[in-house]
Amino acid sequence: MSEKILNQTICLKQYISEREYKEINQLEVLCSLKDKTNLKLELDYKVSVTKNDYIGLKEINEYLYYVEDVLVAYLGISSFGGNNGEINGMTHPDFRRKGLFTKLFKLATEECQKRNFNNIFLLSDGKSRSGTFFIKAVCGKYDFSEYRMKLFNKTILENINSISLRKAEKADKREIARQNAIFFYGSEEGESFPEEEEIINMTTYMIELNKAIIGKIRIEHSDNSAFICGFGILPNFRGKGYGKQALKEVLRIIKEENISDVELDVESKNNTALNLYKVCGFEEMSVMNYYRVSI
Repeated sequence: MSEKILNQTICLKQYISEREYKEINQLEVLCSLKDKTNLKLELDYKVSVTKNDYIGLKEINEYLYYVEDVLVAYLGISSFGGNNGEINGMTHPDFRRKGLFTKLFKLATEECQKRNFNNIFLLSDGKSRSGTFFIKAVCGKYDFSEYRMKLFNKTILENINSISLRKAEKADKREIARQNAIFFYGSEEGESFPEEEEIINMTTYMIELNKAIIGKIRIEHSDNSAFICGFGILPNFRGKGYGKQALKEVLRIIKEENISDVELDVESKNNTALNLYKVCGFEEMSVMNYYRVSI
């Protein structure tokens, strides 16, 4: 008896639609429950209400594999500046070891070559067997790890007098981009980096000392949870306790919003930040490994 030939489609997009966001999220939940692992897909940065097709795309970031109109594999490219690309994705447990993700990865690496990325990283949860197996197959080399941390021990949130937080405005976009370059890519301040767009359910705060901006911090909201990211203090103001004060002020803001579930990510080698988060009541939950791949 011959095997039924299924209708298979690969969809290439610059951004994802709200419908695709839901499809990817459903697949993520299924894979996470099956594998008991986490994924870092950055979906909230990828949604666009504008329909886009392959023809005329400026960049291809989203790769969706459908079988009989059901999403069974997904790969996404994330690039937040510094000419670096991060690749993450997943395959439905029933469709693994069939070469689906390999096809998407081949298309993605071709795109990365076109965009002349300096560094390409594949991401995998430290407990993911399938992720580690695939990365080894494409000769990925371990580079660093990032901890996902969760707030368990509520600290005393005293009033902060020396620093203050204010919501970022449109006029702060250039400064936010400059700080991202300093905090996350170690670049010179004079370089040009893309400005971040405003995203629903995300709020960036500028950290000020005597009305001078010394850093920034962002909160991402989702239902009754909050995720802290994009946090940094400018080099000339480090080692003076301002980071700790800013973090406690953000936790106070989150508490006032009656949000109890708070998480963040931190690079495992960043001992200063890691110790700061632990002092403020955060504990390690999982590890995301980054592997460098050569294309």
